[in-house]
Amino acid sequence: MRTGPALLLIALLVAAGSGARAGDDHERARAALREGRIQPLERIIQNAKQRFGGDVLDVDLEDEEDGFRYELKLIAPDGRILKLDYDAATGELLRIKDRHRFHGGNPGGSRGEGR
Repeated sequence: MRTGPALLLIALLVAAGSGARAGDDHERARAALREGRIQPLERIIQNAKQRFGGDVLDVDLEDEEDGFRYELKLIAPDGRILKLDYDAATGELLRIKDRHRFHGGNPGGSRGEGR
């Protein structure tokens, strides 16, 4: 599955929120990217796919108190669903949550980068 830049931008904009606040969220996200305060989404996705393989299912950009975070949901080649949290400014992988698609294994398992 290839994800084009236009589709990624649409996903980013939709994920940022809805209603009147969404316009503000979208503009803050665009400004942060333009000013170099966050990494381009394409770079984050490329890093995630190189490290874990699979396909991206969903992307959110969250404006947290301590800065922007990209949240990616990815289906790995072995069928696991991974939820990956990245620091949007540095591109650092902050957290990995995984759950198996099939029964058995460790559903809802979570681990940080320090494993």
